[in-house]
Amino acid sequence: MLPMRTPLAWKNLTHDVRRLLLATGGIAFAVLLMCMQLSFQDALFDSTLALVRMLNADLVITSRAKYTVIVRETFSRRRLAQALQAPGVAWVQPLYVETQFSMLRNFAAHGQGEPIRVLGCEPDPQRPALRLGQNAPLLWQHLRQTATALYDVRSKAEAFGPFFTGQEVELAGQTIRLVGSFNLGTDFANDGNLIVSSETYRRLFGRAVPGQDALAAVDIGLVKLQPGADPRAVQTVLQRMLPDDVKVLTIGQFERQELRFWQRSTPIGYVFHAGVLLGFLVGVIICYQILYADIADHMPEFATLKAMGYRAEYFVGVVLQEAGLLSLLGFWPGIAASWLLCRLVAWRTGLAVGLSGMLLLEVLLLTVGMCVLSGVLTMRKVLASDPAELF
Repeated sequence: MLPMRTPLAWKNLTHDVRRLLLATGGIAFAVLLMCMQLSFQDALFDSTLALVRMLNADLVITSRAKYTVIVRETFSRRRLAQALQAPGVAWVQPLYVETQFSMLRNFAAHGQGEPIRVLGCEPDPQRPALRLGQNAPLLWQHLRQTATALYDVRSKAEAFGPFFTGQEVELAGQTIRLVGSFNLGTDFANDGNLIVSSETYRRLFGRAVPGQDALAAVDIGLVKLQPGADPRAVQTVLQRMLPDDVKVLTIGQFERQELRFWQRSTPIGYVFHAGVLLGFLVGVIICYQILYADIADHMPEFATLKAMGYRAEYFVGVVLQEAGLLSLLGFWPGIAASWLLCRLVAWRTGLAVGLSGMLLLEVLLLTVGMCVLSGVLTMRKVLASDPAELF
């Protein structure tokens, strides 16, 4: 028998507006849970990779013991001089990272001081260690002045107070002047960033280890290759030339190493995945209750249709259509709420929390999947309808 032209699934959902609104709200809540978990996870990974993506290098040299950027494992600066002798290498630059002794006090905020990440490098516009955008040559020129620094515009104002060009702040017990800004962003380990020249870095932190040059131990060595040089071939040569206390990675390998650490070596990734699973199960339960109640209310009608000759395939289609409609109706309000919440979190924390296209597609598939699963679970109810119950 041919199926009816009446959109039965839509009629069943919309006949009770109050129930439909509750169902839409429940699905939207599940979408909100999944979106926020995935957006927080993406923000974590993007924020921790931001510094790596800012490095102006084809290869990086690190201590063999260094497995993530936030771990302080250094190597001798002599390794960079040795690396410069390798064929295909155009130039090398050291990058210094300090988080332990870099207490910053903003005179404008009258705070007690908070630790801030300080990046030290050579202020060379021709061989820049970091990508600072269109105004980079001017910023490097400013940084050549004594006791100056560039500030990250996305540093947390709640921690350090407001930053502005020309401002004087106290860093590691010494006064420095902010001469420009850059855009890097915070992460889960650092609430802000400053960039200083290597000489300013030595002046600020030279007393941390008495009798030792603060520039003798390098955190990350940046290697820029000559045009046409093969990064993998130069990497192999460097790894053979240099002692075993360092390792040489392509910039892609360095990024993957950092991402792998946060995904597999910390509980953060598992926590976010558990949050997504929780949102999925909440959606399944809510959608199941709505579909089950709707089918229970219309059992006589389903029994009548079965008595008229409609086959099981038709009822399966009706239930799945209802599940699909519920997923779409709840998806868009959930996305709208997630977008607003992401904007608020990004504003308050400085993290790049947002909704990417891939994230939206993933959440849409999860939403449709949880509603279809609920439809499958409730399908036995409608298939069990008996025409004999009408008499």
